[in-house]
Amino acid sequence: MNMRRVDSDSHCDRDLLSALLLGMLLIKIAVSAGYLTSGTWIWPGPGISEAATHDEALPPSPASLPRLFSLIQKERQSLLAREAAVAAKEDHLRTLQKEVEERLQELKALQLKVLEAVEEEKRIKSEHNRHLVGTLTAMPPDRAARLLEKMEEEVAVQLFRSISGKEAGAILAALPPEKAARLSQRLLQ
Repeated sequence: MNMRRVDSDSHCDRDLLSALLLGMLLIKIAVSAGYLTSGTWIWPGPGISEAATHDEALPPSPASLPRLFSLIQKERQSLLAREAAVAAKEDHLRTLQKEVEERLQELKALQLKVLEAVEEEKRIKSEHNRHLVGTLTAMPPDRAARLLEKMEEEVAVQLFRSISGKEAGAILAALPPEKAARLSQRLLQ
């Protein structure tokens, strides 16, 4: 029984060794094939050392320190000047924004005054129209027709729209036919 165990252990070792050798042989074939197809090695290797490629990692020489310090100071002064310019522009923009807001408030107040004036004018005009309509309806149709004949057609049309149908018909009948036709046409629009 001991013999069999040794045989099976050696058999396992042999299989493992065979698998390792086969794997290494496949790797060797793959590397060789890569070299043969490209003409160069696939992995170039370390080539140039990393220390040689990173000169900036080396500390500056003592002779170049004043020059570096001078460059840093110039850059600092440039940044300070830019910062001051930006701050000045921001102040100017804030001032302009304040002026625009003040003017906007003034315009809103002016707009409100204009709207109030327009409304007051409409109210007065409406009141005058009511008074004139009352006057026209109180007078005889032939007198009202003579008065309306001398008015602008737009004003006459507005007045006719405020007069009742019966009274407007009596006044239109007293107008010259051409004027009555034009006013009637405009009343339909």
